Amino acid sequence: MQMISTNSNTSSSNNNNILKYICSYIKHKFNNLFAHCLIFIIPLLTIISVFIILIFSVIYYSTEETDNYEDALWQTFTRILDPCAAADDEGLKNRITSGIVILCGLVIVVILIGRTTVVEKNHTIILGWSPKIFDIINELIIANENQRNPSIVILTSKDNSEVQYMIKDKVNNSRNTRIIYRNGDPMSINNLKKLSLNQARSIIILASEINNPDVRVIKTILAIRNSPRRNNINFHIVAEIKERINLEAAMIAGGDEALFVYADEIIARITAQSCRQSSLSVILTILL
Repeated sequence: MQMISTNSNTSSSNNNNILKYICSYIKHKFNNLFAHCLIFIIPLLTIISVFIILIFSVIYYSTEETDNYEDALWQTFTRILDPCAAADDEGLKNRITSGIVILCGLVIVVILIGRTTVVEKNHTIILGWSPKIFDIINELIIANENQRNPSIVILTSKDNSEVQYMIKDKVNNSRNTRIIYRNGDPMSINNLKKLSLNQARSIIILASEINNPDVRVIKTILAIRNSPRRNNINFHIVAEIKERINLEAAMIAGGDEALFVYADEIIARITAQSCRQSSLSVILTILL
C-alpha cells in the first residue's frame, strides 16, 4: 500500500510539473509575439480588452445588478483598470464575475511589462543596461547567423517600452535572432530564476552608468551562482568591471565561472598604443 501511495504522489507531482511547464510555455510564446514589434502591443491589448469587456458586460447585465447595458459596460471597464472598484460588489455571482475580470486585467498588465518566465535554450542573457549594449547585440546577431533559433534575453530595470524603442532604433536588423525583453532588477533572485539560467549558453553582465556599478555587478554574480533552481552545471559569465580595486572581490565572487573585462583600462591601452603606432587603429577597426 505504501508503494502504491508513493507512486501516486510521484505521478501527481510529475503532472503538476508538466502543467506548470505548459502554462509557462504558453505565456512565454504570447510574450514573444509582443517582442517582435512594439507597434503591435497596444492595438493587440486593446482588442483583447474590448473582447473581455463585451463578454463580461453581458454577464454583469444578466445578474440584474445594473439598470442598463451601458452601466454594465462601464462596470466591466472600471474593474479591468482598477480592482478596488469591485470592493462594494454584492452577491456571489457578481463577485465571481468581478474576480475573473480583475484577473484578466492583471494578466494583460503582466504581459505588457514583461514578467513572464522565459522558456528558451542556448540563449544569451544580458543583465543590466549601458550604452555598450547596442554593439554587443549587433555582434551577437552576427555570431548567431549560423545558429538555429537563437535568442537574446535582456533583463533591465528600465521600462520595457523604452528599451525596445532604443534597441530597435540602434539595431537595424536582428536577422534570425529573437530579442526578448524582461523588466526587473538583475540582482533579484526572483527575477533571475525566470530567465532559464540553467539553459543559457552565456550570461553577460553590464556595468551601469550609476555610482558604484561594480557593487551591483558583484551582487548580480552572487545571485546567479546562488540561484535555488541551479543544476550541477557551470555558468559561463562575462562581466564588466569599472574599477581595478574591485577586481579581486569580483573574482572571488565569480570563481571559475566568470570572466571579467576591465573595459576602461583596455580602452586606455589601445588609445595609447594607437598614438604610438598610427596603423594600429586601422588594424583594430578591420578586426572589429
